[in-house]
Amino acid sequence: MINNKQRQKVIGGLMIIPSLSVIVVITMFVIINTFMESLGYIPELSFNNFTFKYYKELFSDPVFLNSLYYSFKISLVSSVIATVLGSYLGYYISKSRNKFINVLYRLPILLSYVAAAVLIYTTYSDKGLLFHIISLLGFSNININLIFNSKGIAVILLNIFKGMPFIAFSVVPIFMKVNKNYRFIAQNLGCTRFQYIIKILLPLAKRAIFTSFLVIFNFNMFTYEGFYYLGPSNPISIGVYAYKTYLNADLSNRIYGMAINMIMIIISLILCVLYYKMIKDNRQEEVRE
Repeated sequence: MINNKQRQKVIGGLMIIPSLSVIVVITMFVIINTFMESLGYIPELSFNNFTFKYYKELFSDPVFLNSLYYSFKISLVSSVIATVLGSYLGYYISKSRNKFINVLYRLPILLSYVAAAVLIYTTYSDKGLLFHIISLLGFSNININLIFNSKGIAVILLNIFKGMPFIAFSVVPIFMKVNKNYRFIAQNLGCTRFQYIIKILLPLAKRAIFTSFLVIFNFNMFTYEGFYYLGPSNPISIGVYAYKTYLNADLSNRIYGMAINMIMIIISLILCVLYYKMIKDNRQEEVRE
């Protein structure tokens, strides 16, 4: 016999099948079409042969390898900083009872990456808001232009601005729950605040922190807007490189663009599998407890 709880789960699953099937079909069509074109099969452009030579040429192309490395480096640095600062912000929010702060820190999540990029540009460009503030303080000869910097500083600032509140949003519920259950006991046992954070809070929230890190790392690595509006023209990110390659006047380069897209899809799928595995292991541990 099926109880009411199981019946509700079945009904809920049946209700989402129509919308889910549309998403799955469209996604699979895009992936399959991308894969076929990345192998050189584009009948509209008179390319009718399947071959892996485009992948081989990409992995021997120094421009592509530099783009992949540059995107990985910027994403890793910005994601690590955003995770550390976001975890601290989440700890602070979990202790604060100020409703205004509790709403304010979520606002960057609601902003699109284009809007956030414009905000970073108007703040840190050579004649931006920060320049005028420093000029009012009497320092007029300081160059603070961080836009189009070869080290990707503006892109890192954008990723931190968007990633830090996401990390905080993910860990705040855990910190609030842990604070209620463990803080009083830890203090009675002589645990300092630093020991309480390192030995109790962070271990209990490590899965949420790491899975959130995977989400922002995956997005930051292949995002287009931040690198395009704030990043340098050399080195170029892999997302911008794929876009420019696909729109090249030489239509044969479209195959290379689709191959780059397919490489990004494969890397993203690997990160998604790792994310799913961690979520699944976490649920199994909760069931055992």
